[in-house]
Amino acid sequence: MYDQLPHITSRIETLTPAGIQSVGTGFFFGFDLGDNESLVLLLTNKHVVDGANRARIYLSRANGNEPAFGAINAWEITEFDQLVVRHPNPSVDLAAFPVGGVLNDMSRAGTPAYFRSLGLNNIPTDEQAEQLTAIEEILMIGYPIGVWDETNNLPIVRRGITATPYARDYNGAPEFMIDCACFPGSSGSPVMIANNGSFPRKDGSIAIGSRFHLLGLLWGGPQYTAQGNIVARPVPTAMAPVAMSQIPTNLGFCVKSRMIRDLEPMVRARYGN
Repeated sequence: MYDQLPHITSRIETLTPAGIQSVGTGFFFGFDLGDNESLVLLLTNKHVVDGANRARIYLSRANGNEPAFGAINAWEITEFDQLVVRHPNPSVDLAAFPVGGVLNDMSRAGTPAYFRSLGLNNIPTDEQAEQLTAIEEILMIGYPIGVWDETNNLPIVRRGITATPYARDYNGAPEFMIDCACFPGSSGSPVMIANNGSFPRKDGSIAIGSRFHLLGLLWGGPQYTAQGNIVARPVPTAMAPVAMSQIPTNLGFCVKSRMIRDLEPMVRARYGN
């Protein structure tokens, strides 16, 4: 499981008509269409893609059933703003865009992509969420401050804990908080529970086996300003100098993964045929 997780994300570089460049994180997610077909998307934040009319994504090339490390497909997407599907709730920082056409183009070019996709079965049910303890170890995968293994097309993996109980909605919103280093470029990073071998149960016992849940994706975090105020801000994406007047607190706000289900009918209606 751990060897496959770095291949669920893609670096997203966007460009606005004004020439502003930004970097964020997306992760592959598929909706089942039946007949062994699926609609593959990149999920990310609205603020990663808003205002952009062009984007570039990065996928490793496949060498049979393995990744060909060092061989990378960097693919340009034009008319990008017309492809994006946004969550209908303006307070939910969640968006998606299809990449099936890009994947087909890569295959036709003789450079098929190697990636791993998550799905609805990875989203914890209400019952599973209630079985999680108040403090769970989490993994977050992305491109903090734009850092990545450019040679091998590998993201950066961070480890942390849930800072608020996942079963409860933080301040009544479909969100939870994590205690993890959250920096520019991490916007859209998937936040997961990935236990391999054993994991703790809520009753205090230890379960033998593996466990995987997609808990959600990072959208922002509270920052401590030079004036001494604590404010909630989206994780920045723009690749430009920023004055150090806002200090990250190593806490992150995350959209709960159950909100992905709201995108399914919208994406199917637009791209499912």
